[in-house]
Amino acid sequence: MQVLMLQFVEPRPDTPLRVFSHCLGTLAAMLEAEGFVCRLVPLAGHHPDVLRQAIIEHRPRYVLADLDLYSVDAAHRTIEDIAEGFSIPVAVLGRYATCCPAQAASIPGVHALVLGEYEAAAVALLRAFRDRVDPEGLDGLWVNSPDGLVKGDLRPLPADLDALPFPDRALFDYQQIVDATGQAEFKVARGCGLWCAYCINDWYMDLYADAGPFVRRRSPSNVLDEIRQVVTQYRGVKSVGFYDHCFAADADWLGRFARQYPKRCHLPYRCHVRLDHVTPALAATLARSMCRTVHVQIGSGSRFIREEILSMRLSNDDILSACRTLRQADLTVCADVFIGCPYESEITIEETLSLVRQTEVDEIHPRVYYPTPGTRAAELCAENGWTSGRSESGYWRQRSVLDMPSLSAAEIGAVVEKFPRLLKGSPATGLAKLLRRVSRSRRRGLRRLLDR
Repeated sequence: MQVLMLQFVEPRPDTPLRVFSHCLGTLAAMLEAEGFVCRLVPLAGHHPDVLRQAIIEHRPRYVLADLDLYSVDAAHRTIEDIAEGFSIPVAVLGRYATCCPAQAASIPGVHALVLGEYEAAAVALLRAFRDRVDPEGLDGLWVNSPDGLVKGDLRPLPADLDALPFPDRALFDYQQIVDATGQAEFKVARGCGLWCAYCINDWYMDLYADAGPFVRRRSPSNVLDEIRQVVTQYRGVKSVGFYDHCFAADADWLGRFARQYPKRCHLPYRCHVRLDHVTPALAATLARSMCRTVHVQIGSGSRFIREEILSMRLSNDDILSACRTLRQADLTVCADVFIGCPYESEITIEETLSLVRQTEVDEIHPRVYYPTPGTRAAELCAENGWTSGRSESGYWRQRSVLDMPSLSAAEIGAVVEKFPRLLKGSPATGLAKLLRRVSRSRRRGLRRLLDR
């Protein structure tokens, strides 16, 4: 039985690239073990012609749509196209399906919704469909029936991650990804212990509050077995990346991993590190295990925004100390900051510039804050009436969708664009000049509009 997976990716002028997803790849491997044939098509927005071509080519009997939080409108229109033009049943899964299940399940054309960690439930759904068994009531599924929405019980979390198959990377044309990046990515854990206001992790934490341990890890040997398989199968892998936010959160696991990694893999790796976990011992362990680059989240230089809006409980001293400790271990430090958060102003941007200068990190990645659907920070924006009618394309284009009295969307965009230059200039003077220039430009544009 043919299954078509839809993956909504970043809009780009050329052919969209598949984005490797450990969970989608694991689901494909599990389905293939059951005799299903899986194909994936990346959609850079709503593209009926691409969808039609994929359906004609692969002739699927069922469609699985991975709903990203930043392509909801495109997914909605695409699923409607499938219902109207092809009458193929669609199941939705992924982060939007979990944090906004009522909205996702109500999209015309949706046959079923897979809640939470979806692999086992999705396999059960497709097995029932293939065998002509009614899937209503199966754990982990919401099914749209003639009598209404039938909600099954929550399926337990998989406790033994080593028992899951390695993801099917061929689904993503993985050689093409390696050719473009020189890197192979891996995931060592599931779940995150953080509760940040800009992230939907709290939906998962609440959903599985009574379901046992939420953060689970693969054994170091299992991770290294997968790395060896991937490096052997795909040519040109020059480095390894781990994209778990809790990669270094378990000191015992990290110690065992650090002892084994250099013996079994000779490639440098990069990982994410939570600043509140950084100690000299942790930094030394990372460096000893061939970690060369760490990614950290600073959030904002404004303590009010960082703690009260983003719920990141870190002081400036904590951030500076952690970054200094990582650099002293000869680790390259790459940091992310948000620009344009709720209550952002010229003063808070000056605070961010000042803090970033003091950290002396090797790379800084400023990002326009986007109110992710389902998060507490997004609800705050809506309550204040700051959420504009501008589309979700703002996320992909790094354009603010907020209309705040303290800073305009144009000013936020200008700060992100000129952030590296502002870091090198005078802390306040350069920023003030930039904002005045943007403000004058906006006024001239408004006058021209009114004069027409």
